[in-house]
Amino acid sequence: MIDTIVTDMDGTLLLSAGDAIHPRNKERLLEWQKDGKNLFLATGRLDLAILPFIHELNITKPVISCNGGLVRDFSTGEILFKSDLALETIERVLDTLRPLNVNYHLYTTKRILGPSNTGKIAFFNEQNKILPENEQVPITITNNPLSELQEGEFPLKILVIEKEATKREQIKETLSTFNLSVLASAANLIDIMNSGIDKAHGLNYLAENGYIDLDKTIAFGDNENDVGMLMLAKTGVAMQNGIPLALERADFVTKTNDEGGLALFLEQHVL
Repeated sequence: MIDTIVTDMDGTLLLSAGDAIHPRNKERLLEWQKDGKNLFLATGRLDLAILPFIHELNITKPVISCNGGLVRDFSTGEILFKSDLALETIERVLDTLRPLNVNYHLYTTKRILGPSNTGKIAFFNEQNKILPENEQVPITITNNPLSELQEGEFPLKILVIEKEATKREQIKETLSTFNLSVLASAANLIDIMNSGIDKAHGLNYLAENGYIDLDKTIAFGDNENDVGMLMLAKTGVAMQNGIPLALERADFVTKTNDEGGLALFLEQHVL
């Protein structure tokens, strides 16, 4: 008996524009929770960047964000788990990538920092224009993000933005000598976390601390950063728009995110 859903956000729960939940998904997930079942979000985004969706779905369970680098309980605001990058590691990564003229963001427990209003920062800045203050994403534009870090602020992930596939492979190859977790979270994004950190790690944390029973859990995802989670859950479901590896490792494949594939699978196989 499945009583827990864990779902990725971009390319899975959300429409492709990344700014809205598919209406059918929203309806089914609200019903799911009304029946007393569990819903968890697992995203590559910083959790502070999905507050509108947390509120829209009435999420009360801890949220896995930064690909497992952070687990936070939004009912209390308490950080349950974090895997923060050493400042020396961040400096080495950025120094190594600098000759490649890489665009990057730094995700911390409090905000997103980066050298320019591009990539996800530009996306979130546009969203902030229409969001209420309590849902806006904290953003800082700076050429030296490490110098901006405050006491009690912990860096969790470096996000690299690169649209050219050959250059993305070059970046991954350059970082292969580092003892880090390097995963794609979208076609043009590379996520860099501490070694061993991924969504499966976040899911394991929830299981080990009594929040979920993996044998009663179904996970939905579409990209490289979802693969471990799909394999760990009792049932792993990949979206039809997912990468080949996700489709291969999942137990089932459902329709695309823009078709409400998550809801369709629940209606056909679970509800």
